[in-house]
Amino acid sequence: MKTYRYMIGMLLCVWLLAACDNSNAFDEYAKFDTTAQTAWGQSIVDGSNGYVAHVKSDRTYNLADGVDVLEMAFLADDGLAMQLFLFKIALSDKITLRTTLADDKNQVGTGQTIMKQLEAMQKNGKKVLGGTNADFFNTTYIPYGVCYRDGVAVKTSFSRTDCNVFVITKDNEACCFTEEEYALHKDIVREAVCGRSTLLLKNGEQLDQSGNTMPVAKMEPRTAIGVSQDGKEVYLMVVDGRNFYYSNGADLLDLMNLMSACGASDALNLDGGGSSTFIARDGAEGELKLLNWPTDQGGVMRKVATGLAIVEQ
Repeated sequence: MKTYRYMIGMLLCVWLLAACDNSNAFDEYAKFDTTAQTAWGQSIVDGSNGYVAHVKSDRTYNLADGVDVLEMAFLADDGLAMQLFLFKIALSDKITLRTTLADDKNQVGTGQTIMKQLEAMQKNGKKVLGGTNADFFNTTYIPYGVCYRDGVAVKTSFSRTDCNVFVITKDNEACCFTEEEYALHKDIVREAVCGRSTLLLKNGEQLDQSGNTMPVAKMEPRTAIGVSQDGKEVYLMVVDGRNFYYSNGADLLDLMNLMSACGASDALNLDGGGSSTFIARDGAEGELKLLNWPTDQGGVMRKVATGLAIVEQ
């Protein structure tokens, strides 16, 4: 019995000494490091208004001349794990963006995963480098906003009053329009998909989100798109969410910071949640591959109404 008490006493002493030790086992964890491995990753850190607080990993690679990908894992300024995927697309006579629809047909009302939409486009002769989801939509897969493809107005009306429009013009330039701006410039539209909520950025300025029809501070998986001031470069981003140890999602304020960090002049919020999907062509195998983690059933791609495809012409 005495031996037992002696052992307990010794263990308590060891525990007290460890507790009083000046060394802190969590010191290394507490040292947030904002040094990225790549110049592109570092530009996101430096331009994010302090949102990116610790870089866990980042890598970049090229899909074609003018199309680059950034994959980045980081801790946000609140300490939560985040994972983003980003296309940087330089529009040219060789590179463009096209609206995707189910079975590569000019009609709405059928749901299909982005992978299936991209594959259908490939079967019809297009060289697809990657893509994401696009419009918000109703239960019958009708997008809330207008939809154009190859200059064809597939849907010409708005089902909501809080839509805005991403456009590729007939001159292969990119724009982010409000509904009012779209009405003034719809004659120049070649491709169009829509987002919801107040525009995130306009002329490089982050816009007031207090009157937004969507919850501004709700963290969700997100898809967002931005354009450079001259309309020649597009930034297409997915932020994963709903997975605490992997990625927690972004709110609309976070998206503004990330779009600012990309260098976007104008930006808008596309459909997110379980719809957020990021697909890129694998350089070694030449196949389209899902890179992010859709939230439906732990990684299953959701059927959606529309998407955006990066196409090499």
